[in-house]
Amino acid sequence: MTVVGPSSCFKDDRMSTGHRRAVTRRNTRPYVVDEATIRRRCTNSDAAEYTLYVRSLIDDYLGMGGQAQIIRIARMRRLEFPGLSRQKLSEQLSRYRLGPTWEMTELIIACLPDTCDTASIQALAAGWYQCARGNLPHGYNGPVSRPPGKPGMRNVPESEPSVLVLQRRLARLQERLKDETARYLINLRASENGRNHEARRANQLEKQFHQTRHELFQARAVAAEVATVREEYARQCVTLELVAAPALRSKPVIDLPKPSAGRDRIRFGLLVAAIDPQAPAARRALARYLCVYAEFAGASPTELASRADIAATMLLDILAGRLVPATDHRTRLAAVLDCDPETLRHLTTAASSATALDECFWSIAGTVDTLVAPDALHGDNGVVGSDPDKPSKHPHNDPTTPTPGSIADRLRQLATVYREGLISDGEYAEQRARILAEL
Repeated sequence: MTVVGPSSCFKDDRMSTGHRRAVTRRNTRPYVVDEATIRRRCTNSDAAEYTLYVRSLIDDYLGMGGQAQIIRIARMRRLEFPGLSRQKLSEQLSRYRLGPTWEMTELIIACLPDTCDTASIQALAAGWYQCARGNLPHGYNGPVSRPPGKPGMRNVPESEPSVLVLQRRLARLQERLKDETARYLINLRASENGRNHEARRANQLEKQFHQTRHELFQARAVAAEVATVREEYARQCVTLELVAAPALRSKPVIDLPKPSAGRDRIRFGLLVAAIDPQAPAARRALARYLCVYAEFAGASPTELASRADIAATMLLDILAGRLVPATDHRTRLAAVLDCDPETLRHLTTAASSATALDECFWSIAGTVDTLVAPDALHGDNGVVGSDPDKPSKHPHNDPTTPTPGSIADRLRQLATVYREGLISDGEYAEQRARILAEL
């Protein structure tokens, strides 16, 4: 019987190339280890507290994904640590029985935000390191803080910072104060330059304002002079219409040449020539005043009617002296023609009080009233059913029919009603035509 020794078995296994056992690789991915696992893995409770304290620094100051940020900040700040990786960092924070090494702890504290009090954090971390391992970190000469609830340790200074730590803190404060002062001076110079620029700009704007205001005053003075000349000219034309003979206007003293085409926008005398010579004097004066300002405006009667929102035929009657403008028409004409509203109101009142119809209508109406005999109004027409040979001496007139007034009285009443604004222009024209149709 052949006994196979252990060495031969191992030799056969080594020589066999068949069913080889697969090698299980270690999961190198970092994973989260809870507090209970850390306390179970550490040698003593102080080592567990030291590890948990270092882990709390990452969680409190860097939050979720703090270990990855430690790697990124260390590379960004060029902090030297041999073989730094996510796996090594995770192993030191979860698998080391005495807690992370002091070099790793210093690296984590150096990666914390600048707003942290790194000196106090480092002193307390050194105190936990002392409690976990029984000695101070190698090469560390800084202050050491006693962890809360721990008894005083022999040959370990209190948490008060040393002179060197205070000197370094003072140097950092001086550098920060110097940087802040430099930034403040830069901002102050920029603000001063901006203020000076705005002051120069304000002076330029003030100068332009005074220049523009002076030009505005000059333009207003010229405009006032032009308005005065236009008003005086219009008043002189009114006076000329009232007192001068028509023959004087047809005989110019000097024959001037025709103006050029570029200055032919305003044609003086064109609208004045269309004034009705049969209109009353007060109405012709009103028409002359409006025609002068219409010629100054340099617009046709159709354009003026569109601007003043007045019918074109009605505006032509107003400019010809055949019609007196109503109150709303007078207001719009004063705004469009830029004439004196008070003068226009005075001329309109005078034209309205003189007459509201042509003077020829009054004469015709009076003539017709005198020519109509009373017998013609009440003829000897017999009553239906009576003897035609014996006409009735007392005709049976309708007692409910009023005696019709004279045409002149009816026209005067219609003019009064229209002047008081009780009827519109269309109603006035319709009733006037109806009365005149009876002539």
